Amino acid sequence: MRVAIIDDHLMFAEGLRAWLTEHAPTVQVVYLGVDPAQVMDLEELDVVLLDIDLGPGGPRAADTVEAFSARGIPVLLVSAVVRGTPLREALLAGAGGYVSKASDPDALLNLLREVADGNYVLTREIAEVMYSPSLPDLSGQELRALQLYAQGLTLKAVARRMSVSQNTAKEYLDRVRAKYLATGRAARTKAELQAAAREDGLLHDEE
Repeated sequence: MRVAIIDDHLMFAEGLRAWLTEHAPTVQVVYLGVDPAQVMDLEELDVVLLDIDLGPGGPRAADTVEAFSARGIPVLLVSAVVRGTPLREALLAGAGGYVSKASDPDALLNLLREVADGNYVLTREIAEVMYSPSLPDLSGQELRALQLYAQGLTLKAVARRMSVSQNTAKEYLDRVRAKYLATGRAARTKAELQAAAREDGLLHDEE
């Protein structure tokens, strides 16, 4: 089984490759890095292990999954934490499953094999993300405004970063609050919005 590991946390990725080399001699890691574009050029590949969050400036997991799916290459998602909206989007884009970085290596290997064989792996974490009514359906601009605001930026700074007026930025955040409140979650204050964004995995670890 030929595997590409796309992950910006190199300690995890290198550790996994070392474990696979020792415990799974039939598995060959043909790529380890952070650039999905380099993996697209590989001719022989059975499965991709893709980190949901490749850091600031990294591609959306959903876009990467769609690109691999178009080539018929299955993708298993991996992350240190369950990331609500990004995980749901990537699964809807065609990913075959999700595994936590805290999982036992044997369990991760079994999931890789399942996904490589074309199976869809439904775990409790996936079910909670896919079918939870508590996740609001945010537009791209609403999500961006929430991410910037939850990082600690002022409303004025959010507007400047998004190249919109302050009133428009406020409208985005007001819609975000309304959508969270509609699902029964607290989102009236900035602290509550920050907590919701972090809980749903909408913030990068570095931020």
